[in-house]
Amino acid sequence: MVELVDIVKEYSGTPPLRVLHGVSLSIGAGELISVVGASGSGKSTMLAIMGTLDDPTSGTVIVDGTDVAALAERDRAALRARRIGFVFQQFFLLPALSALDNVALGLLYSGVAAGERSTRAAEALHVVGLGHRMRHRPGQLSGGEQQRVAIARALVGRPAVLFADEPTGSLDSATGDSILELLTGIATTGTAVAIITHDSSIAARTHRQVAIHDGRIVDDSGSRRLAGARA
Repeated sequence: MVELVDIVKEYSGTPPLRVLHGVSLSIGAGELISVVGASGSGKSTMLAIMGTLDDPTSGTVIVDGTDVAALAERDRAALRARRIGFVFQQFFLLPALSALDNVALGLLYSGVAAGERSTRAAEALHVVGLGHRMRHRPGQLSGGEQQRVAIARALVGRPAVLFADEPTGSLDSATGDSILELLTGIATTGTAVAIITHDSSIAARTHRQVAIHDGRIVDDSGSRRLAGARA
């Protein structure tokens, strides 16, 4: 679903600051993968590039078979809207809107008619277990429920890949466990799920763990499994 090939990311300065050093990574359909690293390791920069929110200095980004560099910005935005979902540590819900309307916003720029947006938003809320809370506003929901609304908003566009950046960071451990179980279930439907985290215990619960340090991938359990199978 997503492939990075020799990605370099530099920021201008004297000397330039290189954040990613020739990173290559492939994520397939239905994979539950974690990218784990300390603050400043480059994992959030890699997320932004994988999600087409930022451009690499050099290298190739392929999303769902499309070379992102070949797209105009309008087409890139359309690709994000149709094929990519994002979940963050902060929920970014609009407090004046119901859960249903917050989720429907995820389809606002997808060309879906208003009635269909509401129908699909209700379906997504049922998927995350909040069908009974769809008329509640964020202030009437617990932190875990708000994160489920955010996940439903990411899912409503039926993305090929879902990026979750520290999705349990602001939740207690029990609530965080339920969110991880939900993300695991989403991967079984064929959506690629990539969790960005600094927590090795969260990474250990994913099918594949990728460790990044100082802008370089230093370990990939998927590569180790492949090497073992070939041996």
